[in-house]
Amino acid sequence: MVIAIKEQLGGHKTTDKKVRVNILATPPDRRRRDLDNILKPLLDGMEHGGVYKDDSQIDELRIVRQEPSRGGEVLVVVSLMRDY
Repeated sequence: MVIAIKEQLGGHKTTDKKVRVNILATPPDRRRRDLDNILKPLLDGMEHGGVYKDDSQIDELRIVRQEPSRGGEVLVVVSLMRDY
């Protein structure tokens, strides 16, 4: 299950601005998995789904593995980068 939170991106509008992507990956069991193997299809899928125009807009990317949970889950939070 993948949940993309787009409130900060203007609802259902596709953004062309720089974004930050935080991912919480909860595997369905304790088998060995490489976290990097889920990144490419996930990021490309969000591009195809209209979260952003191109995954080259990602300026910050963080992925964290959670403790296993039956069924597994991937939570994705996308927010605009802010100039400080």
